[in-house]
Amino acid sequence: MPKYASFDEFYAALNPHQEQAVRRFVDHVVHAAPDLELVLAWNQPMFKLGTRYVLGFMPTAKHINLLTIADDAITHFAGRLTGFTHGTRSIALPFDWDIDTALVSDIIEFQRQHAQVS
Repeated sequence: MPKYASFDEFYAALNPHQEQAVRRFVDHVVHAAPDLELVLAWNQPMFKLGTRYVLGFMPTAKHINLLTIADDAITHFAGRLTGFTHGTRSIALPFDWDIDTALVSDIIEFQRQHAQVS
C-alpha cells in the first residue's frame, strides 16, 4: 500500500464506490463533531481531539473498517452492533450503510471521553 501524502492521494487510490462511502462517512463525522481534526496517521484517516486519537477508519474491499481507540468500545456498544461484523477494536460498516447517526455520535462521544481520560 502506498504512503499517502494528502487526502487527495488517499481518495484517488479508492475505487468510486469506496470513495463515495468514505466521503459520506467523513462528512457525517465532520458535521457531528466539528472539533475533531481529520488527519492521516498510520496511512489511514484518523480523527483527533488535540493530541489524542478518537476514531479511525480504513476502506477495505467490502466495507469501511471503523477503528475504535478505546479497548472497551466494542463491548460497550455490543447490544447496538447486532448485524455488524466486528473485532475487538473495529466495526465493519458496509459501503451502502445508511449511517446510524445516533450510533456514530455515541461512539464518538464514548471515544472522546476515553481520549480525555487516558
